[in-house]
Amino acid sequence: MSASIVDSARPGVPSTVTRAIATRRKARRHKARIILIQCAVVLVFLAVWQFVSGRFIPDLLISSPSQVLPLFWTWLTDGTLAFNALVTFQNAFLGLLVGGVLGIIVGIILGQSTVLAEIFEPFITALYTMPKHALIPLFIMWVGIGAMLGILTAAVIVFFLVFFNTFFGIKDVSQSLVNGVRVMGGSRMDVMFRVRLPSALIWVVAALKLAVPQAVVGVVVAEMLAGDSGLGYLVSRNAGMFNSAGTFAALLALLIAGFLIDRLMSWVTRKPLQWKNANGTS
Repeated sequence: MSASIVDSARPGVPSTVTRAIATRRKARRHKARIILIQCAVVLVFLAVWQFVSGRFIPDLLISSPSQVLPLFWTWLTDGTLAFNALVTFQNAFLGLLVGGVLGIIVGIILGQSTVLAEIFEPFITALYTMPKHALIPLFIMWVGIGAMLGILTAAVIVFFLVFFNTFFGIKDVSQSLVNGVRVMGGSRMDVMFRVRLPSALIWVVAALKLAVPQAVVGVVVAEMLAGDSGLGYLVSRNAGMFNSAGTFAALLALLIAGFLIDRLMSWVTRKPLQWKNANGTS
């Protein structure tokens, strides 16, 4: 009797709740199916790799999962991967910090000043079009091999990504908002901190989503060319010894690290970028 009263008083609630529960269950089942399919794809790939290795392609070239995975596990348990990954990501973080801070500062300065932007923006654009990895031999002459080489390479790559996003974020501010603050008696600093920087913040967040993996790429390339530690050095050292199992194990470590970084940055930047998309479509 009481249930019928509730149903008659709130006729839409039970069906709405039921539909919501059914939708969530359907979404979970769909996600579970996708995960199962992805696992099946990985298993099939490993089986084909194991089958062709030594039969159709020399295992010297592609090794095999039965050699790569045990070696990967050995490196994981004896600290080899932990040590080299720490070196790589520490240098990438320092390069990200240096390049990001400089990119934000220069982007703000040039975004605020039309005259300075007209003078220096073409030079920065010209440097941006140059392949950054081509500068590594020059960096070796400046700082030698080791940590500083990776930090400098990452900083240069990150600087341009963050600079351009900050610059265009500052320039993208609606002039009506700037005029409104000035009409109310706001100073240039008020315009900067109350209008321009909040607008550019979303652009900076978008830049960081791209800059973090690119910083890691820069460090890894520097380590491969002239490093003495790190995941990139691990790849080049094993490749130089024609140890295909070790090379693939190091590449597997980079693959996993890159995937985790991408997922982490997607999670960190999800809400700010959703806000920008919603704001841009409104």
